[in-house]
Amino acid sequence: MCRLLAYIGSPTRTADLVFGGDHSLYEQSWKPRELLSGSVNADGYGVAWYAHGRPARIAEARPIWYDDDLESTLEAIESGVVIAALRNGTPGIPVDRSGLLPLVLDRWTFALNGFVPDFRRMHMRTLRAELPDDLYAELRGTSDSETLFLLTVMELRNGASLTEALAATARRVKARVGSAEAQLNMVLSDGESVAAVRSSTVLVTNSLYLAERPPFADGGFVLASEPPEGGPAWATVDGHSWIEVGADGEIRSDVLFLE
Repeated sequence: MCRLLAYIGSPTRTADLVFGGDHSLYEQSWKPRELLSGSVNADGYGVAWYAHGRPARIAEARPIWYDDDLESTLEAIESGVVIAALRNGTPGIPVDRSGLLPLVLDRWTFALNGFVPDFRRMHMRTLRAELPDDLYAELRGTSDSETLFLLTVMELRNGASLTEALAATARRVKARVGSAEAQLNMVLSDGESVAAVRSSTVLVTNSLYLAERPPFADGGFVLASEPPEGGPAWATVDGHSWIEVGADGEIRSDVLFLE
């Protein structure tokens, strides 16, 4: 499983979000605490932020600790919306740049903590066949994350809200895989709000937490697979639910049914 973190609030230093806290996202690359499978998140990393309403991204298909310049680079970047992710590669899916999270297209940024089972062998062709030609042309590799992102963008272009688009993608996967296990924690932003679903096709889901104004960040809200620090600010996001945080701090959430 991967690790992810999303921030929305007043512009803050991106480095604080990745390297801040006593259990930072950076540390979670080699010492995660709540993985459902695997032991490290060393198959790549990415950080996306918004500037002038558009996302920008740094991403590498290698462990985050290999980049000696990353912290100093991120120290120079402030943004009101940031999504960062560490990759723990799914067996059978190439560990290349095409599936590096977070993914960006137009004004949207997306990250997945999960997998579609036997994706390349059993589900890739069918799920990708639903994409319109222009989004199909955006495919660069054979990852499930890239496919789920473009399916979500398809829903957004058809008028869905952030949470509606994520829910539609999760339901599409459920309809395809049936009773097989697919883990579907997903985060999405348009630069104005951050939305997430904590979901799967089975009872157990990957972890997800929300904090308002955690000390390591300069105000705002943080969604994270694991709290980057201890303390009472962190609340568990309910399993099988969706949540959205607006730029004004309004939080909306509800249960998510995949059937």
